[in-house]
This record gives sequence, C-alpha cells and structure tokens, in this order.
Amino acid sequence: MQIRKAVPRILLSALLLALTSCGKFFPDIHCTTNCNNTGANYVYVANVNTNNIAGFTISSSAINTISGSPYSLGVTPNALAITPSNSYMYVASGGGGAVFGYSIGSGGVLSLLNNGSAVITQISPSALAVDTSGKWLVVVDATPTAYVFSINTDGTVSASGSVPLVTGTNPGQSPTHMAFTPADNYLYVSLGTVGICILGFNSTTGVLTNNFQVLKPRQSTNAIRGLAVNSAGTYLYAAETGSNGIRVLSINSSTGALTEISGSPYGTGTGPYGILIDSTGSYLYVANRSSNTVSAFLVSSSGALTQISGSPFAAGTNPVAIAEDNTHTYICVVNAGGTPDLQTYTILTSVPGALEPYKSAATGTDPTNAIAIAPAH
Repeated sequence: MQIRKAVPRILLSALLLALTSCGKFFPDIHCTTNCNNTGANYVYVANVNTNNIAGFTISSSAINTISGSPYSLGVTPNALAITPSNSYMYVASGGGGAVFGYSIGSGGVLSLLNNGSAVITQISPSALAVDTSGKWLVVVDATPTAYVFSINTDGTVSASGSVPLVTGTNPGQSPTHMAFTPADNYLYVSLGTVGICILGFNSTTGVLTNNFQVLKPRQSTNAIRGLAVNSAGTYLYAAETGSNGIRVLSINSSTGALTEISGSPYGTGTGPYGILIDSTGSYLYVANRSSNTVSAFLVSSSGALTQISGSPFAAGTNPVAIAEDNTHTYICVVNAGGTPDLQTYTILTSVPGALEPYKSAATGTDPTNAIAIAPAH
C-alpha cells in the first residue's frame, strides 16, 4: 500500500498510522450523533443501465463487493450523496422523479429507508449535496430550482424551502454539480452553458439565498461541469468544456462572488467533467470524459495549478466522476463507457501526486453506464 501526505503532514501521518494500522479510518470529528464510523472503506457507484447501486470495499490486497451488492433501485440513478457521519446515502433518480434514501449498516450494507418508498417525490433531481454539518440535503433539478430538506434522525427528510437558480424563460441546461464552502456559507451550482450560480446558505436555518450572481463560461458555447472548493474556502475550481480547462476562481468571503485568477484556465484533456481536491489540499484531479484520461495538478497557496509529471493519466472509457477513499490512499474513477467501470489508483510519493493504476472492478453486468461515485467519509 502506498500512503502519501503533503510534506507538512508527513510526521503527523506517520504517528497516526503507528497508532492504528495501515488503511484504518479515523472517525469524523464533526460527528456527534447518529454516527456510523465503522472504519471500513466503502465506495458506492450508481449504474444507469442496470438501475442499481454497487458497493465495494477497497483494501491493500483487493476490491471486494459489499454483501448484497448490487442493490436494485428499480429506477435510473444519476447522483449520490453520503452524510458526513456515514449513516445515510441519498440517491437521485431524475427519470424516476424522486430521491431515495439508504441507511449504511455494518459492512457497508445498504437498506432502503421509508419502507422502500422515495423520501422525496415530485422533483426530477439532477444533483445532490449534503452540507458539512450533515443537517441539510440540497437537491437541484432541471427547472432549475434548488430545494432544501432537513435530514431527520431516521434519515428521512423534511422540506425546508426552495429557490430558483436563474431568472427568465430560457434557463439553459440542467445543473450537474454542486460544491459547498467548508463553512457552509455559500453553495455553488454548475449550470452548463449558463455558468455557475452563486447561492448564500445559512447552515443554522437551512435558508438558501439567491442574489442571481452568475459567473458565465468563457465562451457562450462552453459548459461548466465539475466544481470543487479548497479546504480554506478561498478558491473554487470549475471544469469547463470547450476551453478544456480548469478555471480557478477566488471567492469573496463577504459576498461569495468569484474572480478568475491570473493564469486561469489551466489546460486539461478534452471534456473535463468531475473534479477532486485530495484530502491534503495538495493535489487536484480531473476526469476528462472525452479524452479518457485523468489530469493531475499540484495546488499552490495562491490557487494556481501546476501539471504533475506524467499527467494526464490513462483512464477507462468516458470517465465522469472521481473520488478519494476514506483512508486517503486511493483515487477512484468511474467510467461511463466501462473498460473498466471502476478504476482505482494509488498516489505516488516518488513523483508527488502522480497516479499509478491499482485495481479495477466491474460494477455489474456490463455495460452498466456507471455515472456517479460516493465514498464513505
């Protein structure tokens, strides 16, 4: 197993690993109630063609299927979100017009909530996000509107309000990604050719505020997809197709407004889609849907990006989503076109941030059209 950390965290990482064992998960220090930090390394994948959710554990020797996986949903899943406590997972089904909830039990086994019925209906969700407090679930749809739901202690949800994302009669494309700032005071929503919607958020009340600030793509035919905010909440990173790059946008702490930094955008492969900033904040990875690659960058304190030697790295066909496992050891990519459905990588120390293929897995009977991934926190 290859363990890596940013230079300032090497000694701390070594101490923590000595106190436990390689690959163990540290409980979420923010979780105080309803916690399910079992220590296992769970990863879940949504499959469009087979209408189910596949679950896996990742270890230093294998990728293993969770008992009962894949879990049949009966409708097409298109987005996943797990609460910070790893107690519940929510599954969006745009075609089914609903959101389903699962409890995450021992061994990562999923059990449908609400007696198998959807926890949210009459919305055709295109993306989901849970705030860092674990109290609120935000759902966006193609109208486009953002809906806020409070998360109850049993994992069911209660409607708490909604806000339109744009004005006018031509709203543009469906939202595809969302990103909260670490303090939960802003929420960014990608709206394809429309751009990025900037929302204020109150994590105490669950109220979303839209002053209709929108950062537009660099060209009208471009589309903004994946989003990621750094741990300090000072920069938003946005994948933009057309320009085939990552835009780096400084965040105004008072208003949430976005300003592009000098040198941005930074070139990727074609069709950049999913984005991940690793747990150390040192590396940024991009799933390039059209070029079947993953771009890798070093992240500086100024927000600027430097491409890592060897980048872009080969992926499967049409990589669309990317995540880091909860041991902070593996980068996981799902490929909508398969070959393979799920690809994992280790992060090299010899070339910091570079990716080395680890193991892969089918997420069901191919072609599954794996579309989304959610790791335990």
